[in-house]
Amino acid sequence: MKLKKWVLKLILFALLLGIVNTLFPGTFSIFSSLEQVNALGDETDHPILLDAIENIRIYSTFNNQTLNETKLNQLSTDFYLPLTYGDVTLTWQVDSSRIILADVATLITVSSISGDTEIEVVEAHIVSLPSAFQGNEPFVLTATLFFGEESASAVYTGQLVPIMPDGFWEGAFFTFFRYFSLFVEGVTTTLLLSLVGTVIGFALAMVLVMLRLLKSNQGDNRFIKGFKTALSTFAKVYVTVFRGTPMIVQAAFFWYGLGLFGDALLCGLFVVSINTTAYIAEILRGGIQSVDSGQMEAARSLGMSGLQTMRYVIFPQAIKNSMPAIGNEFVINIKDTSVLSIIGIFELFNQTRKIAGMHYRQLEAYFVVALIYLFLTYTVTKVLQGIEKKLDMPIQELKSSN
Repeated sequence: MKLKKWVLKLILFALLLGIVNTLFPGTFSIFSSLEQVNALGDETDHPILLDAIENIRIYSTFNNQTLNETKLNQLSTDFYLPLTYGDVTLTWQVDSSRIILADVATLITVSSISGDTEIEVVEAHIVSLPSAFQGNEPFVLTATLFFGEESASAVYTGQLVPIMPDGFWEGAFFTFFRYFSLFVEGVTTTLLLSLVGTVIGFALAMVLVMLRLLKSNQGDNRFIKGFKTALSTFAKVYVTVFRGTPMIVQAAFFWYGLGLFGDALLCGLFVVSINTTAYIAEILRGGIQSVDSGQMEAARSLGMSGLQTMRYVIFPQAIKNSMPAIGNEFVINIKDTSVLSIIGIFELFNQTRKIAGMHYRQLEAYFVVALIYLFLTYTVTKVLQGIEKKLDMPIQELKSSN
């Protein structure tokens, strides 16, 4: 009972975070639509000022290296702003309360193709960073350029980003809240692939198991017997091949080898579907064989054809008996979709790899994703067990090779 209450609280908490992220987009996201831009505030056609605007560089205080657009939009350390460019002088303004400009100028040495050069700069000091809950915080730098009596302005945008705490637990909580939207995106893709793939696999498996169980009758001619044998052999080979090779190999074969669909997500869905078809076909075969053979004989004695008997008598019972194992296949697919990261699908595992690479803190990221996978599989298992109980489908041993 306590465990169920804990799961319910966790679900409600996740829903609350989802609502907050929906009402305040970007709260838990590292990404923002802001980009670094160079924009003239005052129109000018002065070549020297235009050249200065195009070549203004902002430097890191860590190694005096240039901060490019990507780094400026993921800023967490102090930086230098140039006060001169040739004969052009500059003044700066910043609109963020988290950044203050030093009162005095300083000289730094920067390296270039032509050699080391001393540049007069002013240090921009970051007094505080946003928290993981606040997400990225944009700021705007406005440079005013003077050359004689001419002047112009340029605007630069960037973002201050939170930094991960040193402790493991603090880092794990930071990772979860900071990249909540990425985890949600990964979970959505994972559930989409596993659920739709299982449904498609179930539909195809019903056809495949019919082919698998085809038998020749005494009244069949040679062509019909050969045709049935070919279909049954095809089903057996299909099951053997797709159950005998890893899904990761199948994904690489169909995506990199054959280049199917031209869309990684569609290719991944195809792979999950055809792989699941093979497993569920064997599950259904076991379910059909668990039905008493006397029911087939009774249905035929009532005048029902073989197809009618399978449709109205055997299949409903076989599916009911197989539902626990089919539900288990869905749970397995939730975990197995992680191998689709090999073809570039950003499901849950691949999203976590990306997150881990942002801070080079692997342990915290994979700990969080392990808990998410555990939560997904546990919740889905409990839901399926509830459905089985409602529909009076007891869990039983099936004659299946799955």
